[in-house]
Amino acid sequence: MLKRALPVLVASLVLGSAPAVAATTLDPAAVAARTQVTLRYNNGVVVSTANSHESRPALSLVKLYLGYWVLHHGAPEDKARVENMIRYSEDATASDLDRKYPQAIPEVIRQFGLNETHYRGHWGNTTTSTEDLARFTSIMVGDPVAQPIVTGMRTAAPVAADGYKQDYGTSRIPGIIGTKFGWSDARDVNATVSLGNGFVIAANTYGSAADLTFDVLRAVRVTPDGAPAPAPLPDAPATRQPSQLEASILPGIPVQFRAQARQFIRNAEDQVAATQAQACAALAQAGSSGSSQVC
Repeated sequence: MLKRALPVLVASLVLGSAPAVAATTLDPAAVAARTQVTLRYNNGVVVSTANSHESRPALSLVKLYLGYWVLHHGAPEDKARVENMIRYSEDATASDLDRKYPQAIPEVIRQFGLNETHYRGHWGNTTTSTEDLARFTSIMVGDPVAQPIVTGMRTAAPVAADGYKQDYGTSRIPGIIGTKFGWSDARDVNATVSLGNGFVIAANTYGSAADLTFDVLRAVRVTPDGAPAPAPLPDAPATRQPSQLEASILPGIPVQFRAQARQFIRNAEDQVAATQAQACAALAQAGSSGSSQVC
């Protein structure tokens, strides 16, 4: 079923994006050393600073991980608290949920393979990287169960529950449609992760909110509608042989969109393979006799 649906999905996404749109790009060399930034496009392409794999204080951005687990596994009354926890960055709610579900953040770390994220017994002590944040958020945003998180990001309050202004960092990039903000108690570490049209961008600085905004806006460029877009993705290297799905779909895609379509197909196939591997592992662990039909 998935393989039959992919051709239509690829065509709609690639050809549907053919008209000129605003293009958001990142110049990693323009980012100060105090700041890490990861820009992840929906087609799987990632542009980031050299320090983007550093595990830094996750601050309130870890509420995304916590909220995701609660929405999938928590009690109904706790699921109802997630949206406002994101919108107002409610520490009290996060502490209550973390205390009630101590397995939540560790399980999300394992589920998404967030190897640069470390939970140390309390949500406020968690560290993560912009690479992990951007990858998690890019997947989370498409999960129907997680939509209260997306809504909370889209409707982030101008002022958080503790009185901190939520108006800095990646949220200041033109075209951003939702943001989660994070800051340390001393206000000397700040971070944001934002949703854009076709991308997710995460940033963390050892500095003030103003420092984060300055570093992000200096390095991010938004090309307005109708202006030349960034160069297309290069053609795929010969090291990976085309799959049958690629061979059947690409001939029907206009030449100028084939590189983008190829990347989308490969990302989709990789995700299917990863999901199947996880399912097989779970079935094997459970000792299911029907696992041979899947694996």
